[in-house]
Amino acid sequence: MISCVRLTLLASLALASVAAAAPAAPAATPDPAAPVPAAPIVIANFTEMLPNVYGYGTWQNAFAVAPKAGFRVLATKGAQGDGGFCQNLQPALDLAACTYIELALAVQPDNQVPEYTITFSDGDGTQCWGRVRVAQLAPGYPVWLRLKRSDFAVSTRDPGKDGKMDWAKVAQWHLQGDWQTKQPAQVLFIALRGRP
Repeated sequence: MISCVRLTLLASLALASVAAAAPAAPAATPDPAAPVPAAPIVIANFTEMLPNVYGYGTWQNAFAVAPKAGFRVLATKGAQGDGGFCQNLQPALDLAACTYIELALAVQPDNQVPEYTITFSDGDGTQCWGRVRVAQLAPGYPVWLRLKRSDFAVSTRDPGKDGKMDWAKVAQWHLQGDWQTKQPAQVLFIALRGRP
C-alpha cells in the first residue's frame, strides 16, 4: 500500500517536472475580425424617474413609479386594457440598427390583459406597433420579451405624412394595453430597449 502511494507520488512529481520544463504555449490572441456584439440601446429604464411621461385612457391616473422596481400599472386604481402611457423623446432616438425591440416586465396576479402593445412614432407622425403576449407568463416573475423590429406594423390610423416608419428618428414611445380588453391591467414595466 505504501509503495503504491509512493509510486503514485513519484509519478505525479515526474509529470509535474516534465510539465514545468515544457515550453509555455503562446497565449491566445483575440481574432481582430471577430465582430463585437453591440450593446443594447436603452429606450426607457422604468426603475428610474423619467421626464415627460404621461398616461391616458384608464391608465391616466393609474400608474406609479415603484423606486428601483419599475412603473406599476394598477388595476386597483382602475387600469384596464384600454389605456397606456408614453414619453416624447428629445432628441429623437436612432433605432435603425436595431434588429429587436425588447421589453422587460412582470405581470401581477390580478392581470387579465392577455397582451400589451409597444408603439413608436417618428418625426412626421408615422406610428407603428407590435404586441407581446403575456397570458402565458407566471405572475411576479420579471422576463424579457422580444419582438423583431421588422414585425412592427404601421398604424392605419396614424400613418404620418409618408406612411413609412423612420427608425432613425424615433420621437415617441407608448406602452399600452389591449384596447379590446376591458379587464384589469396589473403589470410592472421594468425597461424598454433596442438590440442590434
